Amino acid sequence: MTRAVRSFALALAFAVFAAGAGRADLVRVESVGSVPLAAGSTGGPTARQAALEAGVREAVERAALDLASQAGASASAEAVRAALGTDLLLYASRFRILEDRGERAPLLEQSPGAQREYVVTVEAYVERSRLRSRLQRAGLLGAEPQPGARHALRIAFEGVDSYRLWKRIERALAARGGAVRPLEFAHGRIVAEVETEEEGGALVGRLGAALSDTLELRSAGMDGETVLITVAARIPSEAAPDLAAPPSEPTPQPSTR
Repeated sequence: MTRAVRSFALALAFAVFAAGAGRADLVRVESVGSVPLAAGSTGGPTARQAALEAGVREAVERAALDLASQAGASASAEAVRAALGTDLLLYASRFRILEDRGERAPLLEQSPGAQREYVVTVEAYVERSRLRSRLQRAGLLGAEPQPGARHALRIAFEGVDSYRLWKRIERALAARGGAVRPLEFAHGRIVAEVETEEEGGALVGRLGAALSDTLELRSAGMDGETVLITVAARIPSEAAPDLAAPPSEPTPQPSTR
């Protein structure tokens, strides 16, 4: 099997595995997105993209309000928006336009100066675990987890280039009994969510110790709520050059004279 074929097969296996593993973490939401068009505006691709993003934001807000409702909370839309921050597209793993309705007379947009509106129907897959974590911290789903209580922690591993390596990391992640859910597979990168009572630094230290025979794990900080970890093969100490030893002198050869 050629390297290209192996790479394709590995990527396909990762994609299939990720689709099945991450499905429970996502909720599919259909929504309508619209943007106002002022007099003289031509609409076009810019308006279409803006309407798509508006539809995704609407889908994320609806999913967040639904989570709050399921938890018995009565959070307002304004409180949810404030908790989620300004970039709601971060909570959608993927989205697309189902129907491009284009320009029409304003029905949804009532802002001053809106002469027309651009409307699309959107399909978005929203990450509920990420929404739940953010709403929990904002106090919209009840009390924030106390130290030592099990909570969801998202981790991105950089440098994982094989399924076998990922399964080894996954076993180490789950060694203390927490569920592990892979969320994203890409070339050299895997994002997973683990149920744990540990904080990020403690978990990185535990993983590093468990895998230290052949792997070196380093914390690369945080990206929002995601712990970043780089993974590299450990170089055996006997293979490393001895920088303290002087270069060996060539063995003198007897003279032929």
